Parts: sequence; structure tokens; C-alpha cells
Amino acid sequence: MFFAFSQKSIAQKNTAVNSGVYISKDDFINNKLTQEADCQDDKEIFKKHNFFMKAEFSIINKGKKITYLKKDIYAYRDCENTVWRFYNNQEYEIMETKAIYIYAIRKIVLVGENIERDPIYYFSNGATGNIAKLTIANLKEAFKQNKPFGNLLDGTLNAENTIEAYDSTHKMYEVNYLYKQSVK
Repeated sequence: MFFAFSQKSIAQKNTAVNSGVYISKDDFINNKLTQEADCQDDKEIFKKHNFFMKAEFSIINKGKKITYLKKDIYAYRDCENTVWRFYNNQEYEIMETKAIYIYAIRKIVLVGENIERDPIYYFSNGATGNIAKLTIANLKEAFKQNKPFGNLLDGTLNAENTIEAYDSTHKMYEVNYLYKQSVK
């Protein structure tokens, strides 16, 4: 799991990043940002406000404040090259965009004297599917027409190979690899 997060961080540092808003799923798929800002030059003037846990999402870009209703936009990309999908007024970090979209929310957890940010994983069936917690039961329900996928989930995922596992060999989350195998 740590490998997946570290790989994402390394990849992001090597490219120029623009921040902005994806109004629709098609904008996201086509990488068409609205209120686009060059993070190298505009980082100090492109700021997000009221980001978490509110129905609105506001940005200030070049001195102009623009407020969106989260229900009216698909996602937001920040200057760390993290993309957040809005769904039911919640922000989900998009981790992978294959047949099954994988998302994470990082919850702050106190472990002894240390504070950790444990991810909780979610998924959707494609770019516009409903977002649900990533569990075998939820995957089987979302893909109930695909019996081979359900069988692969039952036969492959166990205590050592968890549902959140990232398959570094195939460069995708294990559930996406299993799904891909089920539709061959």
C-alpha cells in the first residue's frame, strides 16, 4: 500500500502541474480544466476555500473568487497533482482510473503518541458510478452480472492479499487486475 502512495508522489514531482476544476466527467476524461492555473507561477493566487465538508467549493484565481456547488462539478485538481472527485458533498482522492475507479479518503488516526493518516478506500464502476466503500460484498453487488469477477474476488483476496492491494507487477490495484481477468 505504501508503495502505491510513494510511486504516485514520485511521478508527480517530475511534471509541470496545472490546477483547476473539471466541470464534467467528459472534462476530466479529456483533461480539460476550467479556471486553470499554472502551479509554478500562480500557486499563491490560486487558492481553494471551503474545500472539505461543505456543499460549496470556492476558488480564488487571479484575484477573482468563484464559487461552485459541488453537486454541479465533477472534480478538482490541486497543485500537488491530486485530483478530488466530488460525490454527495464529499471529496474523494482519485487513486486509479481504470474500469473500477479507486478512491481514498485519509482519516487522521491517533496511534499512541503518533498521528497517522490512514486511507479508507472506495470505488465506483467507471467515472460516473456511485461511490461505495471498497469491500468484496460491495464489489460483488456493483458487478453482480459478472460472476467470474465475484469468484476471482473470493478466491484471490485473503488476509495477505487485501482488497486495497496494489499490484506493482501489473501497475494497477488488484481489484482492477481481477476485473480485467474476468472479462477476457
